[in-house]
Amino acid sequence: MHIMTKLTLGAGVALLIGSIILAVLGGGSTVSDLAENPNGVEVWSGTAPDTYEGNFEMVNTYLIFVEDESTVEVTVVEGDEENRFIPCEEEPNDCDYYDWPGHTYVGQVSVYTPGTWGVEFNGTGSVVVTEMAVDIGGVMSIFGGMMGFCCSFCVIGLGIIFIFTLKDNKLQQGIMMVQKSDGTFQQVGGMPAPAQSAPMVAGGIHPAYTTEQPIIQQSIQQVEILPPIGGQQPPNQGL
Repeated sequence: MHIMTKLTLGAGVALLIGSIILAVLGGGSTVSDLAENPNGVEVWSGTAPDTYEGNFEMVNTYLIFVEDESTVEVTVVEGDEENRFIPCEEEPNDCDYYDWPGHTYVGQVSVYTPGTWGVEFNGTGSVVVTEMAVDIGGVMSIFGGMMGFCCSFCVIGLGIIFIFTLKDNKLQQGIMMVQKSDGTFQQVGGMPAPAQSAPMVAGGIHPAYTTEQPIIQQSIQQVEILPPIGGQQPPNQGL
């Protein structure tokens, strides 16, 4: 397998595992907060008529609960269309969403301008204001995990493509034979010589025992044939 393929697949798998861990940790933190405080954390309580003044964050939710059988009117002091009290009747089935024995959920305060705001309560009965804070770290972990989860599949897919497109470039090694002074041949470079002796033919090693690379001979001995004693000519050897 090509080295680039291995690196790509490894990075994709590591990103997938890391994304799952990140999303699980973030989701676990958020779910744990909701399980512990399903109606939010109490920040103020009083009896109408009264006014609560506190710090409001845009990303948090501020729920208003009144005592059962009480009639309380809620108004954001100097509020406008973006910073106001939203009655539960504006959202379908929203009034029955929160269950708190002895209390009735009447709506929430929504602000788009964070800072100090006053909330006025007119009527009779006790009032409780709770805050549901958004766990920014948990939300970012969930979002990052989801993004990483998607990206990991892209990286793994790229690695799968590399499996079929990238091939290892195997080096082709040739064998260079050098003729020694005693008439034998010595291998220089290339793959190790086989244990079995290669048969010799005129001009070098038999082609079956060589690679596609040509055999390079550095020197060839010249052999002089002398006529035998008595003047008899040797038989014709041919070319």
